[in-house]
Amino acid sequence: MFIKRIITFVSVFFLIFISPIQSATQQKKVYILLYGTFNLVQKMGNIGDYVPGENDFPITPAHFESGGGLGLFINISHRFAIQLSSYYLFGNRVNKEDPSDGETVTYKTYNNINTLGSVIVKVGSKPQFFICGGGGFNVLTPYPQKEVEGSLGSIIILQPPDKKINPMVGVGGGVILNFKKMILKLEALYTMILRYEKNSILIHIGFGF
Repeated sequence: MFIKRIITFVSVFFLIFISPIQSATQQKKVYILLYGTFNLVQKMGNIGDYVPGENDFPITPAHFESGGGLGLFINISHRFAIQLSSYYLFGNRVNKEDPSDGETVTYKTYNNINTLGSVIVKVGSKPQFFICGGGGFNVLTPYPQKEVEGSLGSIIILQPPDKKINPMVGVGGGVILNFKKMILKLEALYTMILRYEKNSILIHIGFGF
């Protein structure tokens, strides 16, 4: 019975997904993308940034963000496309340490919105691999000054970044699977937010309709 279920599942999967890929002969001009996003934020700051009384917690450790967004994918030709996308990322809890006394503080990083325009160069057809690059803006959601208690009992005031809107750039690549009326797009981007040196690796998994 178990073997029959596996065979049935594989057969249905083939009919629903693989067959349309093999039979697809022409892409649509424009796709609306709906996707989930996973973001690995690199470590920010170093010990050399430590300033007593001003920057007591100089290092923000690497952490994850997750979210989702919408995009517009426009095929210019078989080899070229452009994409406009915007995605919302939820902050995560991080631990920061004061290098002078080892006191730690735990807090939630800010939520943020990235809006990015990209040029895409495609290679192959089934599947289509691609490289891409572009630029846009990172926008911080409202993030007021907060007071939190450190591990040694100190009251620590957390200030938001000075700039709420910051330019960003990104380069990367991925693969597009073409169905009859939709696409599945997997993408990895290395992004840099310029004013406060936030570097990250973005993973997008999206469906285009």
